[in-house]
Amino acid sequence: MTKRKWLVQTAVVLTASMMLGACSGNNGTNGGNTNTPPPAAGEGNTSESGGEGTRSVGGLTLPIAQDKLELTLWSPSGGNFRGTDFNEKHSFQKMEENTNIHIAFQHTTEASAEAFNLMMSSGQLTDIIYSDVWGTEATKYGNWGALLPLEDLLAEHAPNFSKILDENPDIRGQITSPEGHIYYLPNLALASEDLTQMFPQIRQDWLDKLELPMPETTDDWYETLKAFREQDPNGNGSQDEIPLVTVSLENIMFLFAPAFGVEYGFFVDNGEVKYGPADPRFQEVVSYLRKLYDERLLDPNYLVDNTFQSLTEKVTTDKAGAWFGWSGSYMGNFTTLMEGKHETFKISPVLPPKGPNGDQRHASFRWQAAAHGLAVSSQTPNPVEVVKWLDYQYSEEGILLNNFGVEDISYELVDGEPVYKEEVTHPSNGLTNTQELLNHTIGGGSWATVADPRYAEQIRIANGQTENPLELYSDFLDFDAKMPPVQFTTEESDITVPLMADIQTFVAETVNAMIMGRGAVEDYASVITQMEQMGINQVLEQYQAAYERFKSQS
Repeated sequence: MTKRKWLVQTAVVLTASMMLGACSGNNGTNGGNTNTPPPAAGEGNTSESGGEGTRSVGGLTLPIAQDKLELTLWSPSGGNFRGTDFNEKHSFQKMEENTNIHIAFQHTTEASAEAFNLMMSSGQLTDIIYSDVWGTEATKYGNWGALLPLEDLLAEHAPNFSKILDENPDIRGQITSPEGHIYYLPNLALASEDLTQMFPQIRQDWLDKLELPMPETTDDWYETLKAFREQDPNGNGSQDEIPLVTVSLENIMFLFAPAFGVEYGFFVDNGEVKYGPADPRFQEVVSYLRKLYDERLLDPNYLVDNTFQSLTEKVTTDKAGAWFGWSGSYMGNFTTLMEGKHETFKISPVLPPKGPNGDQRHASFRWQAAAHGLAVSSQTPNPVEVVKWLDYQYSEEGILLNNFGVEDISYELVDGEPVYKEEVTHPSNGLTNTQELLNHTIGGGSWATVADPRYAEQIRIANGQTENPLELYSDFLDFDAKMPPVQFTTEESDITVPLMADIQTFVAETVNAMIMGRGAVEDYASVITQMEQMGINQVLEQYQAAYERFKSQS
């Protein structure tokens, strides 16, 4: 496979004046002395390789520091983690033992743009910073001087990550800025089955009860959802079924927009970058969703019931018929929660629907290098140790810790393969297995490491999914149409970020209003005209330039 992926994230709006404040302070171990430059590469508390009591992990010498060293790291804690500090996870405890580096985590409870903005504008940057928008934002912060360019440090001090780049050269282009710098280390998916993300899911037992086939086209979906609404598939004698539920408009767009030849965000059409809502074909998507909403086939409360908890309640109270979501936290957890409570409950994956003009593709998949990962503050007094600690995350040992935890605590080796213990896959403490696993480790898909496919496979099987649903979508992944993780120059970013902040808000408000009947779908041409007046064509010019640059680097 010569092309890879990521999901284009919403840009974080941050003024240059705020960033200047962020660059003026530091909460690292130098006591916040901003007049003291960071030491040159090779200086600091670096352990000499080959010394007594040291060992090599893929060429990286452990321990990293001879004397205990503390590094600071900012990161959201995540909704499924029930603790207060990642050091409660056994994996990070073992990592500290192996590297002799203690990570002082600074957590926020929400992975929100507001929390990220607040941290970046606080003037108190940690040594290491997690973000899920580095794929689009790292270059901007790097150019502003907040982030450390890593390419030279990686070449000298990161043998494990460097090996991955050498073996997968496409990745380098996905994380390299227009100026040639690497400002963050991403989560990586090197196995093809890990590229698909969310997918359509439907109540198979409802289909069976009503003797309905699996929907294949957008027309089939309409007829299926209509049957769910009218024919009482949950059998309680009340018309309380909600045929199609969602936590966001974006998820519904992932499901249906590609069937009409477009996407909700940026995509590529025969080499030309386009913005879905500014494409005339998008009117067909809005019209289709308006029809579903008018007939109460789409959850009438989709705009306000936008939490995973509200969706879970609708599924586990036997009211929801279909949705678009993840394999483990949706399909797997719902199956586990209903085990022993509902005799026939069964969820099946659905292939992407074919549209009226024959369009059929799956849009929710990623490139090898994700947008989320870890960046390094330019103010850190320990750049070498930071880079070595980051490199450890990509070593075989670090990958195992990040995906499975600590041997004999959360997993055991069986014939040389890591296998989760029963108390992880089938917890008896009231937690889902995903929540229990996150008591032990960070999770391979959400950290600057390599996602191990055995991690997802075992959780899937524990949740009763003997087959891998993600394998169904391989024939529907079109990397030529998927907008790659382009990085913008400062000038390009200065144009795209402020314009898209207003355009995205306008699109969300207008499209939701039209779906709910507060606007005429027939007037959608005027919506496109408004976007043109707001500068969408200028934005597309910047995206096209970045796309062409990306193609030349790959």
